[in-house]
Amino acid sequence: MKNDDLRADRDELDHFAPRPSAKRGNNLVLQVAAGVFLGGLALWLVQLAATMLYAKLMLGTITFGG
Repeated sequence: MKNDDLRADRDELDHFAPRPSAKRGNNLVLQVAAGVFLGGLALWLVQLAATMLYAKLMLGTITFGG
């Protein structure tokens, strides 16, 4: 009992493919930052167009058809 080898055998690591490095996290951060920036820019442009249209309506300078 005293000389029994009860340790687990190691698995052979030859047939396991190495993991790719974790470079995807930085790419995800850049994608989220670009999305937030472009979304804010789009909202600002929509607000600008709506404000210009509202100002034209308030001034009465929009003519329909002539």
